[in-house]
Amino acid sequence: MSKTSDVAVVGAGAIGCAIAERLSREGLTVTLVDRARPGREASWAAAGMLAPHAEAAHATPSELKGLLEKSHGLYPQFVLEIEELSGLRIGFQGGGSLTVALDYQETKILAGLLERTLAAGKAVEELSFKELRERQPALSEKVQSGLFFPDDTFVNSRELVKALATAAQNNGARLLCNTPVIGLRFEGQNVTGVETTQGPIVAGTTIIAAGSWSGLLGENLNLTIRPIRGQIVQLQADTRCVSSLIHTSGCYIVPWPDGRTLVGSTLENVGFNKQTTATAIQSLIAAAIEVVPRLSPAAVTGVWAGLRPDTRDNLPILGKTTFGNLILATGHFRNGILLTPITARLIAELILSGRPSISLEPFRVDRFRDP
Repeated sequence: MSKTSDVAVVGAGAIGCAIAERLSREGLTVTLVDRARPGREASWAAAGMLAPHAEAAHATPSELKGLLEKSHGLYPQFVLEIEELSGLRIGFQGGGSLTVALDYQETKILAGLLERTLAAGKAVEELSFKELRERQPALSEKVQSGLFFPDDTFVNSRELVKALATAAQNNGARLLCNTPVIGLRFEGQNVTGVETTQGPIVAGTTIIAAGSWSGLLGENLNLTIRPIRGQIVQLQADTRCVSSLIHTSGCYIVPWPDGRTLVGSTLENVGFNKQTTATAIQSLIAAAIEVVPRLSPAAVTGVWAGLRPDTRDNLPILGKTTFGNLILATGHFRNGILLTPITARLIAELILSGRPSISLEPFRVDRFRDP
């Protein structure tokens, strides 16, 4: 098998599929290759939260905040376009998100988050216990206060990847499933495609978007990607207990209208191990019930784990490399689904014009080189 394309994209998760869709829509010939089926790794495991402002409760690097917000703003139109191009519906929900505090220390942390959010001019509401219970009666009496981010949303990541892969193929992209990539093809200092278990794929430009597995292809790039396991439990309640995303110190809760509730997620540096563990699942369920006691009788209808691709500084790796014709789009850690639209746009702009609309300087791969 020797395929000649303008672009070869390695990795058919949300990022890889979105890049392939965007480039094929622009008229380039694209080969999208994956070791399994599209979106069966981190994208399949993701809860699909699109909450850039609530994410700021974590130690989000300043270089990343603007990228998160820009991508979040693209999502409504992005979903509409992909639905039209694929002919498939994508679950996309509004309702905002709540970040709640259960004790005095957590209340102090929320006060700091409120101050930073207001200073940035972003939409947020500070809610007392009474106001929280008026909006979300199912919340526990242990909840002392909270912040409401009205613009936050969530998306069904599995439906998203399916629609992106379908749209890319409708645009003419070639999708090769169950085809592991075993290395890059070189001619001098230029990359001319990839070697797979089924033979070579020759391409003018090669993009590595293989998530946690990207580092296995970038031995000459100082591309250190570590997989961070995240475990999730799915509950099925008779009725919808809450109407918005909920973030707590112990878990997040993602409610769907059909009664499904996703509860996640752990952060475990355990290598390429996707096993779920009794301790983690028990802890997540307990944390969810502590905040929403009505989830107690809900049935456990699924547990799974995914591997987030993390870097040393928790920033993604985007852009060109020292090897000609090789581009990286990986290391998105816990924000892969949220960053999908902006990553596809920036990589497409880089290839088509050489001038991405947002500087990729903070995300270059050579930032990890020793001085």
